[in-house]
Amino acid sequence: MKPPKPHIPPKAYIKAFVLGCDPTAFGADGNHRVFEFVFDLKGDKRYFASILKNLEAVGLCLDCIYVQNLVPDYQAKETAKNKNWPTIAAHEIPFRKQEFDSIDPSSKLPVFLTSQHLYKVLLNDDLKPKTPAALYAEASPIQASENKLGRPLVALYRHYKYAVIKYPEYQEMIKKNILNL
Repeated sequence: MKPPKPHIPPKAYIKAFVLGCDPTAFGADGNHRVFEFVFDLKGDKRYFASILKNLEAVGLCLDCIYVQNLVPDYQAKETAKNKNWPTIAAHEIPFRKQEFDSIDPSSKLPVFLTSQHLYKVLLNDDLKPKTPAALYAEASPIQASENKLGRPLVALYRHYKYAVIKYPEYQEMIKKNILNL
């Protein structure tokens, strides 16, 4: 199966990157759902709906974000059930770094993480990951010096429990300190 394409707006309009884990999803028949674009952006909106709500809550829209998966290829199991995912993901980090750096050589554009799995694999090996609740409560980004992509990382998790509107201080931190809105 061919990997889904990233969502790429015009370079001049990109204000941030959104990073998913991988495209793996299964239908009721047990077969892979195959997407043309990451998160099935041109098809079934459910995969990206909660992410888009979070983005809109901080003043962003689909026209100004570059969306990609850390692992671009389909996997045998969904991320949470795939014990090999951290190893596979670690292999892909240099490729995503190169891809993002080619778009933003300054490394200033933030990467919004859609899952705790991403945070854990991207965090520098000498650092201990924080819980999602701690990340949101601290209302500060993961610094470029603390992660393998070398740019600010911001948890913007898909799970409804972490809808950014439920965390006003976190929402304001993103608007003022990350996006300078």
